[in-house]
Amino acid sequence: MKLKRIFAYLIDLFIISFLAAFIYSMVPVFADNNEEYEKTVNEYYDLLVNDTSGSADISEEDLINLTYNMQILTKPLLFIRAGLLILYFGVIAYIAKGQTLGKKLLKLQVVSNDGGNLNPGLFILRSIIVTNFIPEIIGLITLIVCSKNTWFEINNVLTNVSYLIYFLLLGFMIFRDDERGLHDLIAKTKVISTKK
Repeated sequence: MKLKRIFAYLIDLFIISFLAAFIYSMVPVFADNNEEYEKTVNEYYDLLVNDTSGSADISEEDLINLTYNMQILTKPLLFIRAGLLILYFGVIAYIAKGQTLGKKLLKLQVVSNDGGNLNPGLFILRSIIVTNFIPEIIGLITLIVCSKNTWFEINNVLTNVSYLIYFLLLGFMIFRDDERGLHDLIAKTKVISTKK
């Protein structure tokens, strides 16, 4: 069931990414951002891949500038994605009695550990933890209010914190006999198979 949970999560992340990109593409205001973003990505790619003079000549400042510009240009998309994460994993999954589309496809369901009804507050907390929502929001806030270099330093720390959170979530789930991840322990939930 561990692999099924991981695959369900990956399916759900794909759905979120697709929905966020679809919503973002439907808003005409962001059309200019898309063109500028593609130009910036091409510059970044050219700098890293097509630089024949050797990586020693690549300026760290140029990489920081291009990375920062790409993040600034996708800021609306990042906000849409963050909102969809909580809506999908928290609200919709709660309404659907602990099932996301990925869990439904793989016949899994989140239930209360004690057999009672799911607690909505704890379920939202579970979704905040499992989606790494807090580091993502902190990253967006620093992108808005901090200088480029400060954002870059904070973003590096947040990336490592996100990896640590994912490692803890998966580690708890993989190595515990009851397969409950850290998010399940905190939210007093467990994931069960719905196969009969």
